[in-house]
Amino acid sequence: MAAACAAPLLLGMQATPAQEPRSVRETQVVKVVRQVSPSVVYVSCQQRVQNNPFAAPFWDLFGRDFPEPLGPQEGSSLGSGVIVDPSGYVLTNEHVIYGGTKIRVTLTNGKSFDAKVVGTAPESDLALLRIEGEGSFPVAQLGRSDDLMIGETVIAVGNPFGLSNTVTVGVLSATGRTINSGKRRYSDFLQTDAAINPGNSGGPLLNIQGQIIGINTAIIRDAQSIGFAIPIDRAKRVMEQLRSYGQVKPGWLGFLALDPSEAYKRKLGEQSGVVVARVYPFAYPQDQIKEGDYITAMNGKPLEGTGDFNARLSMLSSGQAADLSVLRDGKRASARLRVEYMPEKLTPAMAWELLGLKVAPGRGGLTVSSVREDSPAGATGLKTGDTIVAVEDQPVKSSEEFLTKARSALASTGFVMTVGRGAWTYYVTLNLIQR
Repeated sequence: MAAACAAPLLLGMQATPAQEPRSVRETQVVKVVRQVSPSVVYVSCQQRVQNNPFAAPFWDLFGRDFPEPLGPQEGSSLGSGVIVDPSGYVLTNEHVIYGGTKIRVTLTNGKSFDAKVVGTAPESDLALLRIEGEGSFPVAQLGRSDDLMIGETVIAVGNPFGLSNTVTVGVLSATGRTINSGKRRYSDFLQTDAAINPGNSGGPLLNIQGQIIGINTAIIRDAQSIGFAIPIDRAKRVMEQLRSYGQVKPGWLGFLALDPSEAYKRKLGEQSGVVVARVYPFAYPQDQIKEGDYITAMNGKPLEGTGDFNARLSMLSSGQAADLSVLRDGKRASARLRVEYMPEKLTPAMAWELLGLKVAPGRGGLTVSSVREDSPAGATGLKTGDTIVAVEDQPVKSSEEFLTKARSALASTGFVMTVGRGAWTYYVTLNLIQR
């Protein structure tokens, strides 16, 4: 009787399906995560914050909030990083450790170490750290970013919102992506729809083989499924220089390139390219490229703009050739220049040629000892006897400091100096284009 009553109940029950063995459910993504996770670290940084250095719209892309402080105060930064050498070298974003007074790196096993900064490259938003600990650390394999395929599977690993070893999966949406921010353009990003949230900055973007193809860098707030990463080929170049020199030694071709206006491009019938604004034969002797030349391509690939030009240039080593396609006076031409390292500082002769200015030690700064009339210094109104107090708000007390800081003029259209004359102090902008 009891058995007869139980039968209807059994008929109404649904059998639990047998779960597939772990070996069957172990996808390639699972294998990659297991392989790479030990090399992904949590980076925390104590900071002395004076003001918001990333207030520009572009930096709002980055996965971190920057409240504007009223004055100097202690803050903290949280991000990710990836170990790229068993001796403890960690690649991360520069903005993660910007202004840091104490940096800690935490591994997935919970072990935490102090870390020191080997070098930073703010223009690339990359930094190289060294873990201050003994032993061999787990590393991730560096891949390539020059043969990526749109639509291939990518995996992002990091610590968004402090949640360690968070994994997101997506596809590669685009390469060579350019982001506009005000008057500036930032080029050569990888774009992915893998979720990249605050704290992912500095973590690796991986291909399906578990190789690093990019360093996760930015998100566009209030957007869905749009994340960016620095291509690993470019990151490796920066990392090598940071490890060797503690800084990036930028290469150049002896001229300053600028983005043309849309009207100028229409006039030439070109969709993209850069204009040569200045040449510097006193620092890079050459006669192939002239001011006003319109460069349409480098090494056979069209140039989108100056961001693209600089990104391509950063991939070339000193001594390598850059083949340029040039439009001059309506005629096509070509030029081949070899990349050289930009001078670390101007010589006095370079400063005279570029700025039209000679300086000497003086009270409260540097004394202007000579000004050439047909020069940026002369056009600005500088006079012999003026005192240069600072360059770009950085005090200068010796001719060496001035020449080092003025070297930035080789890669810009001008720079600002703080000048004293009599009882007054004022700002002077040396415009290096309109002379």
